[in-house]
Amino acid sequence: MSVREAKLLMKNRRKNGKRMTVRAPLPVEVEFQVMDANEYAAIKEKGIDRPQCLLGPSVILEPPGNEEANHSCSSSFDLFLVDYLICIEEKLDRILKLVSKNQSSNGYPFIGEGLNIGGGGMKILSPQPVEPGQVLKISFRMLRYPLMSLKVFGEVVRVIPFSENGIDRYEVAVEFLDLNEEFKERIIAYVFQMQREAIRNSKKRSCNV
Repeated sequence: MSVREAKLLMKNRRKNGKRMTVRAPLPVEVEFQVMDANEYAAIKEKGIDRPQCLLGPSVILEPPGNEEANHSCSSSFDLFLVDYLICIEEKLDRILKLVSKNQSSNGYPFIGEGLNIGGGGMKILSPQPVEPGQVLKISFRMLRYPLMSLKVFGEVVRVIPFSENGIDRYEVAVEFLDLNEEFKERIIAYVFQMQREAIRNSKKRSCNV
Protein backbone atom coordinates (compact mmCIF):
# COMPACT_ATOMS: atom_id res chain seq x y z
CA MET A 1 0.00 0.00 0.00
CA SER A 2 1.36 3.38 -0.99
CA VAL A 3 1.61 6.38 1.34
CA ARG A 4 -1.17 8.11 -0.62
CA GLU A 5 -3.45 5.07 -0.32
CA ALA A 6 -2.73 4.79 3.40
CA LYS A 7 -3.59 8.47 3.96
CA LEU A 8 -6.80 8.08 1.94
CA LEU A 9 -7.78 5.01 3.99
CA MET A 10 -7.18 6.87 7.28
CA LYS A 11 -9.19 9.85 6.00
CA ASN A 12 -12.12 7.60 5.05
CA ARG A 13 -12.01 5.88 8.44
CA ARG A 14 -12.11 9.24 10.26
CA LYS A 15 -14.98 10.37 8.01
CA ASN A 16 -16.97 7.18 8.62
CA GLY A 17 -16.31 7.41 12.36
CA LYS A 18 -17.62 10.97 12.42
CA ARG A 19 -20.72 10.01 10.43
CA MET A 20 -21.53 7.30 12.97
CA THR A 21 -21.21 9.58 16.00
CA VAL A 22 -23.23 12.58 14.74
CA ARG A 23 -26.70 12.71 16.31
CA ALA A 24 -29.96 14.52 15.58
CA PRO A 25 -33.06 15.09 17.75
CA LEU A 26 -35.73 12.40 17.54
CA PRO A 27 -38.89 13.93 19.09
CA VAL A 28 -41.19 10.91 18.66
CA GLU A 29 -42.94 8.30 20.76
CA VAL A 30 -40.87 5.14 21.17
CA GLU A 31 -42.14 1.68 22.06
CA PHE A 32 -39.73 -0.84 23.51
CA GLN A 33 -39.70 -4.33 24.96
CA VAL A 34 -37.02 -5.56 27.34
CA MET A 35 -35.44 -8.96 26.75
CA ASP A 36 -32.37 -10.83 27.90
CA ALA A 37 -29.52 -12.11 25.76
CA ASN A 38 -31.06 -15.58 25.36
CA GLU A 39 -34.34 -14.16 24.06
CA TYR A 40 -32.48 -11.99 21.58
CA ALA A 41 -30.35 -14.93 20.43
CA ALA A 42 -33.51 -16.98 19.78
CA ILE A 43 -35.05 -14.13 17.75
CA LYS A 44 -31.81 -13.66 15.82
CA GLU A 45 -31.79 -17.33 14.81
CA LYS A 46 -35.28 -16.97 13.35
CA GLY A 47 -34.39 -13.77 11.49
CA ILE A 48 -34.42 -10.20 12.77
CA ASP A 49 -37.32 -7.91 11.81
CA ARG A 50 -36.15 -5.52 9.10
CA PRO A 51 -36.98 -1.82 9.20
CA GLN A 52 -39.55 -0.75 6.64
CA CYS A 53 -39.69 2.45 4.60
CA LEU A 54 -43.25 3.78 4.62
CA LEU A 55 -42.88 6.45 1.94
CA GLY A 56 -40.41 7.83 -0.55
CA PRO A 57 -37.47 6.73 -2.69
CA SER A 58 -33.94 6.03 -1.54
CA VAL A 59 -32.10 8.93 0.03
CA ILE A 60 -29.06 10.57 -1.55
CA LEU A 61 -26.79 10.93 1.48
CA GLU A 62 -25.10 14.34 1.64
CA PRO A 63 -23.70 16.05 4.73
CA PRO A 64 -24.86 19.57 5.58
CA GLY A 65 -23.02 22.31 3.76
CA ASN A 66 -24.60 23.45 0.52
CA GLU A 67 -28.03 24.17 1.96
CA GLU A 68 -29.30 25.99 -1.13
CA ALA A 69 -28.53 23.01 -3.38
CA ASN A 70 -30.30 20.65 -1.01
CA HIS A 71 -33.32 22.87 -0.45
CA SER A 72 -35.14 21.75 -3.61
CA CYS A 73 -35.02 18.13 -2.44
CA SER A 74 -36.60 18.87 0.94
CA SER A 75 -39.18 21.32 -0.45
CA SER A 76 -40.65 18.91 -3.01
CA PHE A 77 -43.19 17.74 -0.45
CA ASP A 78 -45.27 19.26 2.34
CA LEU A 79 -43.75 18.50 5.73
CA PHE A 80 -46.86 19.76 7.51
CA LEU A 81 -49.02 17.26 5.60
CA VAL A 82 -46.54 14.50 6.38
CA ASP A 83 -46.59 15.29 10.10
CA TYR A 84 -50.40 15.48 10.07
CA LEU A 85 -50.73 12.04 8.45
CA ILE A 86 -48.24 10.55 10.91
CA CYS A 87 -50.19 12.06 13.81
CA ILE A 88 -53.40 10.42 12.55
CA GLU A 89 -51.63 7.08 12.16
CA GLU A 90 -50.21 7.24 15.68
CA LYS A 91 -53.68 7.93 17.11
CA LEU A 92 -55.10 4.97 15.19
CA ASP A 93 -52.29 2.79 16.54
CA ARG A 94 -53.20 3.77 20.12
CA ILE A 95 -56.87 3.00 19.53
CA LEU A 96 -56.06 -0.41 18.06
CA LYS A 97 -53.83 -1.24 21.01
CA LEU A 98 -56.54 -0.28 23.48
CA VAL A 99 -59.15 -2.53 21.85
CA SER A 100 -56.74 -5.37 21.07
CA LYS A 101 -57.39 -8.54 23.03
CA ASN A 102 -53.67 -9.22 23.08
CA GLN A 103 -52.86 -5.97 24.87
CA SER A 104 -51.33 -6.86 28.23
CA SER A 105 -52.71 -5.35 31.41
CA ASN A 106 -49.37 -4.06 32.67
CA GLY A 107 -48.77 -1.72 29.73
CA TYR A 108 -46.09 -3.87 28.11
CA PRO A 109 -44.46 -2.91 25.76
CA PHE A 110 -43.36 0.30 27.42
CA ILE A 111 -43.79 3.76 25.90
CA GLY A 112 -40.90 6.23 26.05
CA GLU A 113 -39.75 9.34 24.23
CA GLY A 114 -37.01 9.59 21.65
CA LEU A 115 -34.21 12.03 22.51
CA ASN A 116 -31.71 11.65 19.68
CA ILE A 117 -30.47 9.16 17.10
CA GLY A 118 -27.40 8.42 14.99
CA GLY A 119 -26.09 5.63 12.80
CA GLY A 120 -24.74 3.72 15.78
CA GLY A 121 -27.51 4.12 18.34
CA MET A 122 -30.07 6.31 20.06
CA LYS A 123 -31.15 7.77 23.39
CA ILE A 124 -34.57 7.18 24.92
CA LEU A 125 -36.35 8.86 27.81
CA SER A 126 -37.92 5.90 29.59
CA PRO A 127 -40.50 5.66 32.40
CA GLN A 128 -39.22 2.14 33.07
CA PRO A 129 -35.86 1.29 34.70
CA VAL A 130 -33.63 -0.91 32.56
CA GLU A 131 -30.15 -2.30 33.12
CA PRO A 132 -26.95 -2.01 31.04
CA GLY A 133 -26.51 -5.18 29.02
CA GLN A 134 -30.21 -5.74 28.47
CA VAL A 135 -31.49 -5.88 24.89
CA LEU A 136 -34.40 -3.70 23.78
CA LYS A 137 -36.68 -4.29 20.82
CA ILE A 138 -37.55 -0.73 19.78
CA SER A 139 -40.25 0.58 17.44
CA PHE A 140 -40.43 4.21 16.34
CA ARG A 141 -40.89 6.51 13.34
CA MET A 142 -38.65 9.12 11.81
CA LEU A 143 -40.89 12.05 10.93
CA ARG A 144 -39.04 13.38 7.90
CA TYR A 145 -38.83 12.38 4.27
CA PRO A 146 -38.65 9.54 3.39
CA LEU A 147 -40.88 8.43 6.24
CA MET A 148 -39.64 5.34 8.01
CA SER A 149 -41.19 3.01 10.53
CA LEU A 150 -38.34 1.21 12.25
CA LYS A 151 -38.06 -1.88 14.38
CA VAL A 152 -34.53 -2.25 15.73
CA PHE A 153 -32.68 -4.13 18.42
CA GLY A 154 -30.25 -2.37 20.71
CA GLU A 155 -28.14 -3.09 23.77
CA VAL A 156 -28.45 -0.76 26.76
CA VAL A 157 -25.00 0.74 27.36
CA ARG A 158 -25.81 3.49 29.86
CA VAL A 159 -28.72 4.49 32.12
CA ILE A 160 -28.99 7.85 33.91
CA PRO A 161 -31.86 8.01 36.42
CA PHE A 162 -33.38 11.38 37.38
CA SER A 163 -36.57 12.82 38.81
CA GLU A 164 -38.86 15.23 36.94
CA ASN A 165 -41.78 16.81 38.81
CA GLY A 166 -41.55 14.05 41.39
CA ILE A 167 -41.66 11.31 38.73
CA ASP A 168 -38.73 8.94 38.24
CA ARG A 169 -37.46 8.77 34.67
CA TYR A 170 -34.43 7.27 32.95
CA GLU A 171 -32.21 8.46 30.12
CA VAL A 172 -31.26 5.28 28.28
CA ALA A 173 -28.39 5.12 25.77
CA VAL A 174 -28.75 2.25 23.31
CA GLU A 175 -26.26 0.82 20.81
CA PHE A 176 -27.86 -0.77 17.74
CA LEU A 177 -27.37 -4.49 17.17
CA ASP A 178 -27.15 -6.06 13.70
CA LEU A 179 -28.71 -3.07 11.97
CA ASN A 180 -28.92 -3.47 8.21
CA GLU A 181 -26.40 -1.21 6.42
CA GLU A 182 -29.03 0.23 4.07
CA PHE A 183 -31.18 1.44 6.91
CA LYS A 184 -28.18 2.62 8.90
CA GLU A 185 -27.49 4.90 5.93
CA ARG A 186 -31.11 6.08 6.01
CA ILE A 187 -30.76 7.00 9.67
CA ILE A 188 -27.57 8.96 8.90
CA ALA A 189 -29.41 10.66 6.02
CA TYR A 190 -32.12 11.70 8.50
CA VAL A 191 -29.43 13.16 10.79
CA PHE A 192 -27.95 15.22 7.93
CA GLN A 193 -31.41 16.38 6.88
CA MET A 194 -32.18 17.60 10.40
CA GLN A 195 -28.84 19.42 10.49
CA ARG A 196 -29.61 21.16 7.20
CA GLU A 197 -33.02 22.24 8.51
CA ALA A 198 -31.38 23.61 11.68
CA ILE A 199 -28.86 25.58 9.57
CA ARG A 200 -31.60 27.02 7.33
CA ASN A 201 -33.73 27.99 10.34
CA SER A 202 -30.73 29.63 11.98
CA LYS A 203 -30.06 31.68 8.82
CA LYS A 204 -33.72 32.74 8.67
CA ARG A 205 -33.66 33.88 12.30
CA SER A 206 -30.46 35.87 11.76
CA CYS A 207 -31.96 37.57 8.70
CA ASN A 208 -35.09 38.54 10.67
CA VAL A 209 -33.12 40.19 13.46
